[in-house]
Amino acid sequence: MTHRTPAGLAGDAGIPSETGRPRAASVAGSGGVAGSGGVAGSRYVTSWVSGATNLFAMLVTAVLVGAALFLVAWLSPVLAPLGLGLFLAAIAAPLFTWLRERGSSAGIALSITVAVVAIGGVAVILLALTSAATLATSLATYSDELQARYATSGGIPATLRDLVPPEVLAGILRSVVDIVLEVGSSLAFAIVIAALLLLDGERLTRLVSSGLGSGNPVFRETPGLARAAITYMLVRIRVNIVTAASLLVLMLVLGVDNALLWAVGAFFLSFVPYLGLTLALIPPTILAFAESGPIAAAAIVVGGLVLNLVAENVLEPTLAGRALSLTTWVVFLMFFFWVWLLGPVGALLSMPITVMIVLTLQHNERTRWVAALLTRDEGEAAA
Repeated sequence: MTHRTPAGLAGDAGIPSETGRPRAASVAGSGGVAGSGGVAGSRYVTSWVSGATNLFAMLVTAVLVGAALFLVAWLSPVLAPLGLGLFLAAIAAPLFTWLRERGSSAGIALSITVAVVAIGGVAVILLALTSAATLATSLATYSDELQARYATSGGIPATLRDLVPPEVLAGILRSVVDIVLEVGSSLAFAIVIAALLLLDGERLTRLVSSGLGSGNPVFRETPGLARAAITYMLVRIRVNIVTAASLLVLMLVLGVDNALLWAVGAFFLSFVPYLGLTLALIPPTILAFAESGPIAAAAIVVGGLVLNLVAENVLEPTLAGRALSLTTWVVFLMFFFWVWLLGPVGALLSMPITVMIVLTLQHNERTRWVAALLTRDEGEAAA
């Protein structure tokens, strides 16, 4: 005769059930106490969650990620300049490596690199502030010129009046002034951070190479991540220099005001493939239209788009061999995500942050499949 065992006792000792197989440790009835092998506190967690550990882990991860993003947004006034400093240090790292490969001592190479960062950063700050001041004082003039251009020209400007009124174009220029001032103020703090990181970089590298945290996979993969990131940054720097210099020549020929500022902006925004240079073309296109008319504006647009296509489909594949080619949707999504999270500085940091995330995913066996979803292989890139 088989004996029935109360449900409250079956989970504690694994007493055989009616089928003759031991019962798995379970929670007592509808309001009982968890058994020794059960899920403690299951009355607070629904069965469809506690019964699927992967789902529960995903929910916990989602909550933690959401809390982290909220914290990042709250600390964005501090994190944005800090991230910009890391970005400048990463840009300057290839110069230090190049000097070391040419036989310079570590001290000399470091001194030159820090000096270049400081001098270049101060020059960019002065350029941004003076250009923003000049642009701000000329906004009224540009607004009048746009109104006159719409009123006196037919054809394309008349069509644009319905789509993009002159007040909108003047508002874009006003927003550009605010963005330039905000980025310029953040850059002052970022230069100090970049210089300190470069000064302390050799010590940190020596500590990692000597075995500090060698048991931690993050520290263990740090040298490989650093080499891959520097290689990517070096390729992008070369591509961006060519793009910005070509755009500068085009703007000087057309007589666009503050051409050097827009070229510098194009250099930094071009770290975002395709989208960055397109956004960098907006202010000079508006100014060219206000100052010289629709033909000059069309020349800026066409010339910039040609430069964009050549840079991303000819120069970058030639220099990098598509070693790391992000999918288009990732580029667009990450750009707007980091701008939303960090403000205008996020436009400069979106791709460096995304590249580091992808490289980290590639260096971990468990997350390599996620990196494959975010990148294109050589065959897809060539197509």
